[in-house]
Parts: sequence; C-alpha cells; structure tokens
Amino acid sequence: MKQGLPLRVSQHLALTPQLQQSIRLLQLSTLELSQEV
Repeated sequence: MKQGLPLRVSQHLALTPQLQQSIRLLQLSTLELSQEV
C-alpha cells in the first residue's frame, strides 16, 4: 500500500498545492513512527 500512495499523492499534488504540505507532514510523522518502532 505504501508504494501505491506516492503515485496517487503526486497526482493530487499537481491539482492542489495545499495537499503537498499536508502530505509532507504525514510523511514526516510516518518517518518518526517508523524510527520509534
């Protein structure tokens, strides 16, 4: 699922710049979670 997300995300980014910031925040949070685990 993680591999499929970036493709959909990239499509949305082209449509809405605001999503880009939200996605970056999500990616950061996921990275932090993965590091803790």
